[in-house]
Amino acid sequence: MTSDQDENRLLLCSMSLGYTAYHVWATQARRERYYNIARIFEASSMVKRIRAERAFEALGEVGTTTENIRRALEGLEPETVATGPVTGTTPLSRDLMSRAARALAEQRDLTAEEIGDLGVCGNCGELIEGDLPDVCAICGTVREGFIRFSAAESMGVFGPSTIMRRLEQTAATLRAIVEGLNDAQLSYRPITHSLKELIGHLTDMDVVFRERAWLILETKNPRLPSAHPPTLARAKPYNDHRIADLLEAYQTSRHQTINLLRGLTPAAWHRTGYHEIFGTIPLTHQGNWVIEHERGHLIEMAQIRHELLAHQSDPNPLKLPQSVIPEVLRGE
Repeated sequence: MTSDQDENRLLLCSMSLGYTAYHVWATQARRERYYNIARIFEASSMVKRIRAERAFEALGEVGTTTENIRRALEGLEPETVATGPVTGTTPLSRDLMSRAARALAEQRDLTAEEIGDLGVCGNCGELIEGDLPDVCAICGTVREGFIRFSAAESMGVFGPSTIMRRLEQTAATLRAIVEGLNDAQLSYRPITHSLKELIGHLTDMDVVFRERAWLILETKNPRLPSAHPPTLARAKPYNDHRIADLLEAYQTSRHQTINLLRGLTPAAWHRTGYHEIFGTIPLTHQGNWVIEHERGHLIEMAQIRHELLAHQSDPNPLKLPQSVIPEVLRGE
């Protein structure tokens, strides 16, 4: 084995581990509502992935699809070797991580003024902050070949029709999730939060989204409230509410939200507001924000329901309609 092969195998192993590490860290940052810090991890993960792929190809590990299938069936996976640290190595990546560390020390996310849009060259993995260059300084790849990690698209890129469909279907999904459960089950906290608390929390978040949407639609580039939306810690009182009242409150709020958004033109969906964390963002950003938030909690609630029913004596526990949760899990 040549020294180049040794180097590429080390690189492949290191970059592959780095890709996984940064990807998982990005997911955790999103769970904790550190969306700009999540963008740093997401961009860093892409850097590692691209460099791992280049090392993999340099080792001659990519053949025709027929050859690759044969190798996969025979278990002829590439050899790997031990590796060292997998974290950031470039001055920019270290700088971004240092900014994130300072913000976290203050128990907050980075603001829009503290981090720009990020881009990763799709060919060599070069990381850029701010405006993308006409061509990559390392490999000459054109601007269009960069993968962007912008604040405006950080919550997802669903368009108005998908956003509206997701907003319209959540009430039915919630009803299906709680169907057949008694009050004790609905109030049960398997880890930290009950189904009742989660439904109340979704109503709180819908109110925040509607208020932001109204500001964007009625005011020219308004400054959106910078305070965090209600956290789950504030949802505990909902455990003492009747489930019918919680569902009605959600249905009423969501109906008002849909009425506000129904029939908007594409131009209206692209009206903007300024948010301290995300910077200047279109209404579609906030639409993606609320459906992505709901998606995570709906999956959590479906899991809670499954675990509640899995331990009951009824040999034929109720199940969610097949048309409900798959739609929640699918993309556009």
